[in-house]
Amino acid sequence: MLIYRFRITCEEHDGFLREIEIQPNQTFLDFHHMILESAELMHCDQASFFMTDKKYKKDREISLKSGKRQIRKYDEDLDQVVTESVTLPLMKTEKLKNYIEDPHQKMIYEFVGRDIFSFHIELFKIFPDDSGASFPRCIKRIAELPKKAEQPAPVANAPAAPRIVIPKVSLPKIEALVKFDDIVEDEMELAAIENDLGQLIEDAADETVMESAEAEDHGNNDFLYGDHDESDEDEKLDHLEDYEDIESLDKRLSGFDRDSDDY
Repeated sequence: MLIYRFRITCEEHDGFLREIEIQPNQTFLDFHHMILESAELMHCDQASFFMTDKKYKKDREISLKSGKRQIRKYDEDLDQVVTESVTLPLMKTEKLKNYIEDPHQKMIYEFVGRDIFSFHIELFKIFPDDSGASFPRCIKRIAELPKKAEQPAPVANAPAAPRIVIPKVSLPKIEALVKFDDIVEDEMELAAIENDLGQLIEDAADETVMESAEAEDHGNNDFLYGDHDESDEDEKLDHLEDYEDIESLDKRLSGFDRDSDDY
């Protein structure tokens, strides 16, 4: 009995590694369950295997759930590329041996659930086994995949927040406001009010003129305050003619004799 040994790595996490052994007659669904178990993945909404070339370029798809896919291919009869809808083969019916065409066959496994992961799968060993062991099985595990934190469950029977009710204030009716239009204006009363206002304005103007005049008189007195006769000072001024020579004037102003060398 031959055994396939696949090496599985994760595109998003370099340290992750699994080695899984499986029989050629087993299905892709068996392979799918073993990957989930070894990577501790749950809540799968969608998953697919893709057969690829040596550079992991996708080709045929084997799906967990039934569905159709739009594919583009070359039509030799029409000599052009056409698009057609094909029904995807299912994991539960497709056996591994029908898709292994290379001793180092490569595949991509995509998992879509609460978490989304993409795995690279490579067949790196084919060997006989007569030990009677159960397959598929995981023979090597390195590192774990990060899991999203569980969201806290809502608290049951939680008291609802009190509802604040804002009282509505009724607006006055338009009919009540229209009643003010019936009021008749008293022309004599309005004329008296205008007369009183005119008199108040005239009184205020007279007071302003009087205040301005008083302020002007007060300013003029400031200039007269401390007035003195400048003629007295003129009599006290010294003149050059009062001195017989320049030297006497210099002594009076300086208070000491200076040699002629100082000039």
